[in-house]
Amino acid sequence: MPQFAALIYEAPRPTPDAPDFAAYMQGYMDFGERAGTAVVGGAALLGPETATTLEVRGGADGDLVQTDGPYAETKEFLGGFYLLEAEDLDGAVALARHIPAASDGGRVEVRPLMPM
Repeated sequence: MPQFAALIYEAPRPTPDAPDFAAYMQGYMDFGERAGTAVVGGAALLGPETATTLEVRGGADGDLVQTDGPYAETKEFLGGFYLLEAEDLDGAVALARHIPAASDGGRVEVRPLMPM
């Protein structure tokens, strides 16, 4: 069955020690239950302040430029992803529309995985 990445872009979210973190996470737990076996993988990412961005100048063995922080400064950031199985793009979209970020001020980008 085809697989799709549902990339979750959202504004800064509560940290695990924040009082509203459990309520925030409950929406994602509910999505996981709703999607069932269509979710075949995924992960939440730590915030963009934990990112390290790499650029190699001059080819694969060229100079490595390493920068603390994300590639671009934006209001929304890639907060995580789900790996979904669905019959087609329409089926993946029908699932991904229920990811909390899609209706809570963020965005969800759905992309098919390249068959390998």
